[in-house]
Amino acid sequence: MVDQQPTPGQRVERLRRQAGLSRERLAGLAGLSPTTIKFIENGRRSLTLRAAQQLAPHLGVHDLGDLFGPQVALSLDGRPSHPAVDDVRRALTAWHITIAGEPETPEYLRGAIDSAWQTWHTSRHQRTEAGVILPGLLDATQRAARLHTGDARRQSLAQLAQAYHLAQAFLAWHGDRELCWLTVDRGMAAALDADDPLAIAQSIWYAAHLLRAVGRGDEALDRLREARGLIEPRVADGGVEWAEMLADLHLCAALTRARTGDQGAWSDWDAARQVVERALPEGYVGLRTRVSRPLVDVYAVMCAVDLGDPDEAQRRAHALDPASIPSTERRGRHYVELARSADLEGAREATLHLLTRAEATSPETVRYSPAAQDMLGRLSREAPASIRAEAADLARRVSAPES
Repeated sequence: MVDQQPTPGQRVERLRRQAGLSRERLAGLAGLSPTTIKFIENGRRSLTLRAAQQLAPHLGVHDLGDLFGPQVALSLDGRPSHPAVDDVRRALTAWHITIAGEPETPEYLRGAIDSAWQTWHTSRHQRTEAGVILPGLLDATQRAARLHTGDARRQSLAQLAQAYHLAQAFLAWHGDRELCWLTVDRGMAAALDADDPLAIAQSIWYAAHLLRAVGRGDEALDRLREARGLIEPRVADGGVEWAEMLADLHLCAALTRARTGDQGAWSDWDAARQVVERALPEGYVGLRTRVSRPLVDVYAVMCAVDLGDPDEAQRRAHALDPASIPSTERRGRHYVELARSADLEGAREATLHLLTRAEATSPETVRYSPAAQDMLGRLSREAPASIRAEAADLARRVSAPES
């Protein structure tokens, strides 16, 4: 009889106990939530390569095989990649050494950026459509920033920062990490050169998401506080864009805290709610950010899920009509968050139903979401026989490249 190897979660628990760490202490050190540690240990959540890399230094692990075991093969190519990533990469790394001709006007660039963000939020296949738009958009904004002078150059630089932000949104789930960092750095550099507080705050918002994703949540919160310091003094006398940006900064901070198990997330979330309710017109929807009353409610669900409170997530979701979410991409992600909440409770039929709704809303959101792929993988292997075939069929549908 062959001895049964411990699961990755059991290995994490054993090493944690040997190190004399509580789940809360390990979570704080690794930049994860205590609930995430709990569910990894009891098998309710897979140990991802990213989580393993965050945990390893604090568990005394120098070889990830000590966490995954000899029976687990790790592939560096396991992350799905969109076919347009190569074209976007070329646009990001094409340096215009010599440049001539008439640049597009800042007004034209703003219209083009707004149109691209509208496509991102309304298309069911937003990554495919953004992949078509981005190379030309990056080229046009890069050229304008080089060829214009004075105020026109500063305006062009602010639009260039937005083009880099759209590239980051496109690359976030299926691009090389180095490319994501490149978009963050380039976007911040363009915003600082523009000397535009709104552009700088937006760049910090995007940087904070990536900092959080790599376990640097404290640094993300520090940067977000700096950004609020730029925006808050201007909200009273500025236009709605300033209030929209302030609310988005609070929402980003709330999610960052929630991802590390910090109940202070609700304070930031409530600050965002108050800004939206007091400073933005009824029915307002941010063109690029989609900041709105429904989006604030979406973040409440996300925070509850990341804090490991499925009851609160379901309570928050109960009054939120998904049709009111002003973004197809966000609506697809909302269904994934609801699936995560059901998954936390072990409700596999509900998890599959919600992932199916997410796929019907935005197939690419499910295909490229690490959380969705993790849930589908486990459902395909472990769900009751009555739904296992359905889960496997959904996994096959979303794994096939879009034609």
